Amino acid sequence: MGAPGPHPLPPVSGDILATLPPVLRAVVRALGVRRAQEWLRDYGGVNVVIPRAHTTALGLSDAELRCLRATLALHLDAGGRVWLPKADKLLIRARDAAIRRERAQTSISRLAGRYGLSSRHIVNICREGVDGEPDQLLLF
Repeated sequence: MGAPGPHPLPPVSGDILATLPPVLRAVVRALGVRRAQEWLRDYGGVNVVIPRAHTTALGLSDAELRCLRATLALHLDAGGRVWLPKADKLLIRARDAAIRRERAQTSISRLAGRYGLSSRHIVNICREGVDGEPDQLLLF
């Protein structure tokens, strides 16, 4: 029997992927949002070697490791290392996207209470575009 085929990528919202930095986007594509959050809580914020052969050191299955290595290929240095972002960036992006979705049906005060943020912060989040830039017309 030959080597197993590539691990299928878990489904991820294009809206969330579009807002993420490249390395974080690759991790989410490889592991899915929930698994990426879990994994980055342990390994985010540090320079990690992504090995070619399976190892239990990173807490990934063989399929997850293969998929992660493939999606991070462009970001790995010559030694197979990559600086991984902290999980909080992913959590904040997902939270902000949820706030923007819920805003049409929910008051600013309720959103502030639900997410533990100030009303002003909710307003600022809703004013930002999907890419994190303010939603405003170009002046020139």
